[in-house]
Amino acid sequence: MTMKYYSTNKTAPKASLEEAVIHGLAPDRGLYMPEVIQKLPAEFFQQLDKLSLQEIAFTVANSLFGKDIEADVLHTIIQETFSFDIPAVEVEHNIYSLELFHGPTLAFKDVGARFMARLLQYFIRKDQTETVSAPHRVNVLVATSGDTGSAVANGFLGVDGIHVY
Repeated sequence: MTMKYYSTNKTAPKASLEEAVIHGLAPDRGLYMPEVIQKLPAEFFQQLDKLSLQEIAFTVANSLFGKDIEADVLHTIIQETFSFDIPAVEVEHNIYSLELFHGPTLAFKDVGARFMARLLQYFIRKDQTETVSAPHRVNVLVATSGDTGSAVANGFLGVDGIHVY
């Protein structure tokens, strides 16, 4: 069974991952959240220090999206999204912080924007393959200043089927 996503405003119908990604916001203007978040196995946490960023990201993403996206496709999305380092830096004894500003625009939003762009690309391609429709473009309007606009624009840059304004 595939995952369903509910709106944080709780008045919109539940959505599939594809619907949530394509629409962005729920019809009631809420954010989509997964109905269930599976607990990761203890072994994952026991070997965490031996895993690469991409391996950690794949394991977590696969637990959320594994029934909706093929493993090889999800692996490719993870590799393209996390093409830069995200170091864990010790703040004080036994307390660490992830430095999320090592991406192409030096903003923490690089992670989410790059992942979202590649998920959207996957669903655009999937839809075109299933419907045998003519290729169409998705237009993304970046309408903010500061690091959000540049991170979103860069995250979608060069992604087939998506044009950024």
